[in-house]
Amino acid sequence: MAKIELENKVNSINKLFNYETYKEGAYHLDIAYGGYRLTKIVSAAGAETDISPRLKASEMREFLDGFTKGVLAMYEERAGIKDGKFTHIV
Repeated sequence: MAKIELENKVNSINKLFNYETYKEGAYHLDIAYGGYRLTKIVSAAGAETDISPRLKASEMREFLDGFTKGVLAMYEERAGIKDGKFTHIV
């Protein structure tokens, strides 16, 4: 169950950025050695760079939740959204 939940969280992050899964720019959940690591695809050939260290499922869940909250906060600040309303456009 943890694997599916974590993959869904990564898919949600990709949707926030409008990235297609397994395409350049997209985030990916690397699963190996009994742990999980968030990576980013950095080339059309599929090369990846590490975004997080290798973590246990519960730690990765926390990492992804924090990552998502940070992305949303950045988006709201840039778009000038406060209390669900536009305050200005940057």
